[in-house]
Amino acid sequence: MSEIFSSFDLTLVLGFVATFMALNFTPGPAVLKVVSDAITNGVGPAHASMAGIFTANLMYAILAAAGMSALLLAFPILFETVKWVGVAYLVWLAFNTFKAIFSAHASTANPAKKRTPKALFWSSFAIQGANPKSVLSFGIMLPVFAGSGDGIEMRMMLLALLNMVLEYPALLFYSVLGSSASKFAVSRFSRHMLNFVSGCGLGFAAFMIARTSIQQR
Repeated sequence: MSEIFSSFDLTLVLGFVATFMALNFTPGPAVLKVVSDAITNGVGPAHASMAGIFTANLMYAILAAAGMSALLLAFPILFETVKWVGVAYLVWLAFNTFKAIFSAHASTANPAKKRTPKALFWSSFAIQGANPKSVLSFGIMLPVFAGSGDGIEMRMMLLALLNMVLEYPALLFYSVLGSSASKFAVSRFSRHMLNFVSGCGLGFAAFMIARTSIQQR
């Protein structure tokens, strides 16, 4: 194990930390999904959403270490299919959030229907799996920061695990913001506004993912 750690290039590791910290704190589909889940479910349940994101990232890190990320890049239609399924799912989630505002129970100040941790996990896994940022980060950037030579696969996996440590504070920060705003929403209007913000966040996440496909055409 000591040989693996000694094979790391300190300059590359520091570059990895700086790059991925900046990426993690930049609002994207994953952040918008966690914020939306924190608004409607709270910080605690939103951890299931974070776990789904981490699992999707780890999946792409494993694919990159196995050399399979090149397959996705060589045959973009495979990833395009996954991407548009994710976009459709985000739009469906946004629609249901907006529907809570205009439902028959809109006269109350009840929040949008809470989802189970299992549902939060799999929805976030699907969305992050469709996120081009995840493919680029782990399929292209991860091998660069892992260096070259023997043991590159293990170094890539260790960097992927390090990114979980780096990404968690960012997702926790945004989830606390979303949950805090929800706690102050005691009136019907403020609750509806939060549902509106949550729905817009999901819709914008769908737009961010879809835009990458449109720009590449």
